[in-house]
Amino acid sequence: MNVKEEINVDEIFEKIENYFGFVPKIFQVLAENPATLNTYFEKLEAINNNDSLSSLTKEFISIGAASAIGAEHCLLTHLKVAKEFGATDEQLFLAVIMGSQIAETDVLAKSLRVYEDFKK
Repeated sequence: MNVKEEINVDEIFEKIENYFGFVPKIFQVLAENPATLNTYFEKLEAINNNDSLSSLTKEFISIGAASAIGAEHCLLTHLKVAKEFGATDEQLFLAVIMGSQIAETDVLAKSLRVYEDFKK
């Protein structure tokens, strides 16, 4: 994009709202710098438009990742979107549990290594 081209924040917000059902706070704040908003949105759009995985599968991945890092706002957003894409409560629960288990496993693996080193 030519730096002189106008970035239409309203158009970006409309696309975001069409996907998420609302404009998440991160996009609202990024809009203070339209070029930054546009760059972040273009990356999101490229990922969402990639058909290698279904939209629902991408949402399950997002739910797992948000669960793993404790990103409450992201988790709630992606739970809502996945539900709109047809996810069942059982699937949503499993995605949360799997992501949380990865985080737990990471902490345990690091802690047990320190523990083993300490015992030596």
